[in-house]
Amino acid sequence: MPVAARGLPFSIHQVAEYLIGLGLIAQAVQGSKSLLPVVFGAAVLLSAALTDGPLAGWKTVSRPAHKVVDIVLAIVALLLAVLPWSGADASGRAVLLIAALLLGMLIVRTSYAPKPVRAPRNRGDLAEDVGRSAGRMVGKGLKAYRDGRARETGSAGAGEPAGSAEPPGASEPPAP
Repeated sequence: MPVAARGLPFSIHQVAEYLIGLGLIAQAVQGSKSLLPVVFGAAVLLSAALTDGPLAGWKTVSRPAHKVVDIVLAIVALLLAVLPWSGADASGRAVLLIAALLLGMLIVRTSYAPKPVRAPRNRGDLAEDVGRSAGRMVGKGLKAYRDGRARETGSAGAGEPAGSAEPPGASEPPAP
């Protein structure tokens, strides 16, 4: 199914918002009137960092509420770009207009559906699974080690581990 039909994953939406916010701040630092793009870039970064998503710093805002915040940010960016009293210079207006268009594209293409709720997993089961896996790994490692030793020294008996046979002359008493 194409991405447009099911919606852009929210993790990609967050990455795009981080990039938009950082791009606004980075470009605005180079301009003479940089306050509006810097503040707006910080607002976009904060919006991405507070939303309940995989790349969030603090998961305090739900995804449906984030969609409303995105719409408000896109409208504010558009208004700041086109209204003459906003106080932004030409480059600031252009950057805000681009940010508004990018946010609009994200709003249209993103799936804001909440993440699916998984059945809770019992912590005892997890600990048991980890212990069982660790035991199996150790057992396989020991078996591989013993098999390698058996090949080096020749085949060992059925109940006798490889390399346990005494070397010749080991049972003789030491010479005086």
